[in-house]
Amino acid sequence: MMTTQMVAIDVPQPLYRRLQRLAELTRRPVETLVAQTLDANIPPLPDHLPEEMRADLLALESLDDESLWQVARSTVSPEQQKEHSRLLTKNSRGTITEADRGRLDQLSREADRLMLRKAYAYVLLKWRGYRLPTLAELEAQAG
Repeated sequence: MMTTQMVAIDVPQPLYRRLQRLAELTRRPVETLVAQTLDANIPPLPDHLPEEMRADLLALESLDDESLWQVARSTVSPEQQKEHSRLLTKNSRGTITEADRGRLDQLSREADRLMLRKAYAYVLLKWRGYRLPTLAELEAQAG
């Protein structure tokens, strides 16, 4: 059984009425709804990641807002995208060499690392009060 802590907060009356109404509709206690809402909206911390990833993400926490936006907007270079695509094609055809497979793995790890950094930068920006771009806005930036 999970241990819990009591937290007392003041909320505006309209918000409390919404919570009460939702509690009635879902037949659950207000306290449960608040706990679930907090759990769903507080970003995960990098504490349980491998050390090399954790250090990288923790470093983002000390960046100023503009630097975080730069990380969030960063992309894989067109050259790397092209090389990655070429190697994926060779892999799917079964014509990839061991050296190419190693390079494909490296490019995949770099892309994964970049996506993780971007996602965490966006989480931090959201928690600093910024509005995040919509999917359509992101696609327009990429296009």
